[in-house]
Amino acid sequence: MTNSGMAGESLIRNDVVRLREVSAGCFSVVIDNPPFNLVDSPVFGGLQSVRSFAEDPANGVSVLVFESANPEFFINHVGLDVSDEGVSEPLVIHQEWPAFSHWLSSGPVVTIALLRGRARGFGCEFALSTDMRFAARENARIAMLEVGFGALPGGGGLEWSQLLAGRARAMEFMLSSDDFDADTAERYGLVNRSIPDTELDAYVHRLARRIASFNPAAVATVKSYLTKRQAIPLPGELAEIGAVAGSLLSTDAGQAVVARIMAKAGGVPFGYQVELDLPKLCDAD
Repeated sequence: MTNSGMAGESLIRNDVVRLREVSAGCFSVVIDNPPFNLVDSPVFGGLQSVRSFAEDPANGVSVLVFESANPEFFINHVGLDVSDEGVSEPLVIHQEWPAFSHWLSSGPVVTIALLRGRARGFGCEFALSTDMRFAARENARIAMLEVGFGALPGGGGLEWSQLLAGRARAMEFMLSSDDFDADTAERYGLVNRSIPDTELDAYVHRLARRIASFNPAAVATVKSYLTKRQAIPLPGELAEIGAVAGSLLSTDAGQAVVARIMAKAGGVPFGYQVELDLPKLCDAD
């Protein structure tokens, strides 16, 4: 990550999400939730604060670059809640994510994901919801693991994968429940470019600053017209598929899959090495 993303005080009050101005109109959003950037209430609350800041015209936000303080993880999956009733994901995130996802893809601010390390589950859906994605060739990995966990992507993974990659490649991406490297993701249209790690920060931040230097009205209008010509997932549609995903996870069969995976992982929460190699948990015994 460039020094531009680290300089100065954060513009929002949040311990795990930092927002800083890189140049006029261009802002860096750094996710820093050790040890491996699980999405929990503080992270999602920080992202909501970023949205509120960006929606205030007085702040002059034209471009947001989302990146990570951890080179091995971009934004990870949602943290799991474990109880006597089984395993589930925090309800509030699922309730509020559809509107946030729609804002990432349809709001006037240009959103860019700088992908270094793993983006799986929610993290992958987050990245796919942004306007552009640029990935480190050496270590970026994106994956939708939900089918391997007995459920399905409920936050836009299905819709965005088909929109970006086409039906057949989206089918492979969804049903393999495996990591795609940066070069493959680029060929499939899931990311804009696969870039050598040493060049990634400079390229993305240069592009972001260039866009932010243009007339904000022109930038927002281009985004609006391009959005109108695509089947962008609507909040209601995401909420509907999210409910289906939750119902699958809550069935006896779904909970049995999760229990088997948890046993293979040695318990909950997962350890750092398990998170690095998470797709292996979906492998048949």
